[in-house]
Amino acid sequence: MQLTKADEAEGAPPETPAKTRIPTGLKVLIAASFMIALGYGLVAPVLPSFARSFNVGVAATTIVVSALAAMRLVFAPGAGKLISRFGERPIYTCGMVIVAVSSFVNAAAWDYWVLLASRAFAGIGSVMFTVSAMGLLVRLAPSHMRGRVSGYYATAFLLGNIMGPVVGGALSGLGMRLPFALYGCSLLIAGAIVWFMMPPADQIDAEREAYSLPTQHDTGSKASPDTNDASATDVPASGKESPRQKPPMPATMTVRQALKFTNYRSALFTNFTIGWAVLGIQSSLIPLLAAYLATGGDASRAPEGTVLASTVMAVGSLANALTQTVSGRLSDNLGRRIMIFIGLLIAGTAISTIGISSAPWMLVALIVGMGAGAALITPSLQASVADVIGSKRDGAPVLATFQMHSDFGMILGPLLAGAVADTWGFTPAFMLCGGLLLAASLTWLPFRTPHWPRELADKNYTGR
Repeated sequence: MQLTKADEAEGAPPETPAKTRIPTGLKVLIAASFMIALGYGLVAPVLPSFARSFNVGVAATTIVVSALAAMRLVFAPGAGKLISRFGERPIYTCGMVIVAVSSFVNAAAWDYWVLLASRAFAGIGSVMFTVSAMGLLVRLAPSHMRGRVSGYYATAFLLGNIMGPVVGGALSGLGMRLPFALYGCSLLIAGAIVWFMMPPADQIDAEREAYSLPTQHDTGSKASPDTNDASATDVPASGKESPRQKPPMPATMTVRQALKFTNYRSALFTNFTIGWAVLGIQSSLIPLLAAYLATGGDASRAPEGTVLASTVMAVGSLANALTQTVSGRLSDNLGRRIMIFIGLLIAGTAISTIGISSAPWMLVALIVGMGAGAALITPSLQASVADVIGSKRDGAPVLATFQMHSDFGMILGPLLAGAVADTWGFTPAFMLCGGLLLAASLTWLPFRTPHWPRELADKNYTGR
């Protein structure tokens, strides 16, 4: 952050190295994210093939993916209430234990229905630790570096997703059950990291304030139009502010209040399309397509399919991770909207053409585009929601609703895309998924002016 001479003259201190440090709690959360992703990267490439080993079709295979998302959707409101009541750390750890137990059951599954039931049960724990992690990110991250923090968190997850498939591919000769047992172990380790190493709440708040940049309000300088404490409702970004003083912000932001922000409404639809077209198909259709390209449908060559599926997911995660190293910082510097818009265009175009892949190298190239596009979206999308909530109030209901839209997409996406693939083939299925992302990009058009209620927004909120 660069300050002018006038700013320094009025007492605004320059940015110090401490202002760019990552708070301790975020480091703990990032380490846990890596362990989760490492285990998930082991099971994601083999899950569809493992489900198909019980002699079921593509649609039934995708139901295994959708079952987890369905339970996440159903339990998301309850998870938000539990977090508000007991706090993020205990709910995060409890969620980890639930998913770990489910993963051990997956490893011992003796038929399709046991696999389906255990995956559904995992959805309860999954939404508990996911919403808890999002809440911790909002509370822990200073406002001036939310994009970077979201990028670091996502990068740790992606590095785990890179290593997981590589290890899983190397272990493919040992069967498809071992990865589920290893995933359970990685979840228990991640839960222990957060439970024993996360700082107490008072230290979290103290570190966030210490690492936050001083605002013009704090230093007594003249407020700019973006930081006035006016209370005019639904004012465009370029509009003038009312001189009336803003009332105190509520302790908890409700979903009804958040929906008054243009960016939050856009984020909900975008997260739905991400759940459908990225998270849903990368755990269902993409491994199936990779396995088909490698084996030509020959079940006796299943290990070859697992290796290609693992390679594809690892390469996609690598492209995502490399892009994440810069996308978070670009989000903080250029704004959330432009980054999300560009990312949706890139990812939507890549996914739309995945279905025409006739060789493994074509699939890998398109997955690289998909991963890079998703990396431009994710930090900015999460940061845009965090901007709406602010650092000093509880946003559990808002975050839970945001997560529910992704889960709803993860339910519908694999089911409908799987049905389309069964009926008409992979090409129209992937075109449907990519088209949704391109449609979502229209809600983030750079020349569109966002609106928000000034009495609810943080004093530094710009909506850009």
